[in-house]
This record gives sequence, C-alpha cells and structure tokens, in this order.
Amino acid sequence: MLNDAHKLYAIEIYLQCFQQTFENNALLELFCHLVDEPCFDQLRTKEQLGYIVASGARRSRGVQGFRVIVQSSHDLEHVNKRIELFIDSIRVG
Repeated sequence: MLNDAHKLYAIEIYLQCFQQTFENNALLELFCHLVDEPCFDQLRTKEQLGYIVASGARRSRGVQGFRVIVQSSHDLEHVNKRIELFIDSIRVG
C-alpha cells in the first residue's frame, strides 16, 4: 500500500578522490571531519532538506571519496542542486 502523504526519496552524491593509502586516508578523514558539521548545519538545519543528512568518506575496491546523503520529501533535482551548491561553497580557491 502506497502512502502518498509520506513519500521519501534518497540521494547520494559521491566524489571519488584518490587511491587508498595511509596519507590519502588521513587527508580524506580530516576533510570529512571539517565538513561534517557545516554540511549538516546547512542542508539539515538551515535548508531543512530532509530528516537524514550525512556526509563522510566512502571506500570501495581500493579507491575512496567524499559523499553526501540526504533522505527527503523534496524533489530530488532540487536536493541535488542544493548539495552541489554546498559542495561548491566549501571548495578552496
């Protein structure tokens, strides 16, 4: 039975960074640590895109990257744009 009143969608944006090495792992973990709170604050608290907003490292088959996950009732195209704008806002010149 489908409940149209509570439709939820999920999106994961994954940006692959580099091969897994001790140094690369440490750099990615540091980056994720610095970005986690601003990501949650912007996308969950300020924009209220969804109840679940998470960011962090994702590792698979020797490569790794940064990911942002949002579960939302908002249109996924809108959520994707907001995530991309957040990512653009944290890039270093």
